[in-house]
Amino acid sequence: MLIGLGHDRIINLGMTYIERGWITQDEYENLYEYLYKPYQEMGGNGSAKRVMTEVMNLPIKSPSYSAEG
Repeated sequence: MLIGLGHDRIINLGMTYIERGWITQDEYENLYEYLYKPYQEMGGNGSAKRVMTEVMNLPIKSPSYSAEG
């Protein structure tokens, strides 16, 4: 069940950032350190890995960055 919950959050948050087109440093660290790494260590793989690969290629923006400007 924990792998399933981790997978769901990684996919949900990752797709949000991918659709937005950028990620903040804090968002990336939280997603990678607290969700993806433990998920990997528990044996998770597959679609979450593909999403994380895309997230890793996103530009990092400052938290004050506005999508409109």
